[in-house]
Amino acid sequence: MLLQSHAKVNLYLKIGKKLKSGYHNIQSVMQPIQLHDNISFEKLNEDVITVQSNNPDLESKGNLAYKAAFILKDKFKVKEGIRISIEKTIPMSAGLGGGSSNAANTMVTLNKLWNLKIPQKKLVDIGAGIGSDVPFFIVGKTALVEGIGEKIKPLRKSVSLNIVLVNPGIKVSTSWAYRQFDKSKNKLSFRNKKDIKDLINAINKKDIKKISENVYNDFDVIMEKKYKIIKEIKTNFRK
Repeated sequence: MLLQSHAKVNLYLKIGKKLKSGYHNIQSVMQPIQLHDNISFEKLNEDVITVQSNNPDLESKGNLAYKAAFILKDKFKVKEGIRISIEKTIPMSAGLGGGSSNAANTMVTLNKLWNLKIPQKKLVDIGAGIGSDVPFFIVGKTALVEGIGEKIKPLRKSVSLNIVLVNPGIKVSTSWAYRQFDKSKNKLSFRNKKDIKDLINAINKKDIKKISENVYNDFDVIMEKKYKIIKEIKTNFRK
């Protein structure tokens, strides 16, 4: 069984309160995009989970797809084995959610292959424990995402956008980005002037100009401060 495991972009991201769990509340609009990994699943006679990939770093138990398979197998006492093969195309540590997408695809597919009949809401709850982007990919549609990522409200209308992705090869750890945010949030004069409702209205009306005027991300200033090239890329695009 071969599937496309799509990336996403955050058209909007506002970071809220840090919780005792270490997660932050967020308010985001996430959009799936055409860029994707290829992921395939093969049943095994042995009672094991294996992951193979064109990127050797992914062939470990730290891989989110492995974690997703292990949690379902353990929780629902599955006695079958599975081989997960990942052809990685989505850049890693680039905010595009590739690992979370792989995990969500694994959960949705194994729910069918192992005939577990887990309702989507329950899958979303389990996925939230693996990573905050996993629930969005389980639902798989343009959505308002809140809470710690587990509250997914698909938008009434989707919109077709042309998006140019520029990857200058910088790897950014999500945990590092949140730590920087927590350190500097009291000094952030840039804090959001844009309302997420304006962006959602623009998407519902398929108004590309208004969408572009209302995209926003709390990490922007932190990233631009740390990596000057990001500011240069944006400046050149605006020109």
